[in-house]
Amino acid sequence: MPHALWVRHLVGAAVCLGIAFHISAGSIGHAQPPATPPPGQTPGAPVLAEAQGFVGKTATLDTTGYSVGRRVFAPGSHNATWHMHAAGQLVFAESGHGRLQIKDQPIRELAPGDTAYIPGRTLHWHGSAPNETFTMTFVTMGAGATTQGEPLTEDVYLGKK
Repeated sequence: MPHALWVRHLVGAAVCLGIAFHISAGSIGHAQPPATPPPGQTPGAPVLAEAQGFVGKTATLDTTGYSVGRRVFAPGSHNATWHMHAAGQLVFAESGHGRLQIKDQPIRELAPGDTAYIPGRTLHWHGSAPNETFTMTFVTMGAGATTQGEPLTEDVYLGKK
């Protein structure tokens, strides 16, 4: 085979391989192809579909605006004020014992493994028990400001009011 013809075949094969690799690499990292919403479904709503590793139909939801944090409170420590988040908040007790109160509800004691949900725009406070360190993880379930309310008194923190 003449050298020029051999080079053309080699270049052609490389181009074909490049195109094939580009097409297959474009789908790497996708567990499933994006689904088209069925007729009558709200645009932007999750499309439930069969997915590898699951039984039944499922979808991954958008977490834009969600934030995750952890906080440790020394014994007797708590928020200085009642406060509220624009979005709901999940609290997970990791260690020690804590307290959480939603306005106009009793104080809730939190032990390791306990969880609590605080709806968005709901005044609340959280902190440690009076004599124990408390560590919590929290997930704020959307973007938005935290609004501070009235000061949290020691009587409220101690459950005397």
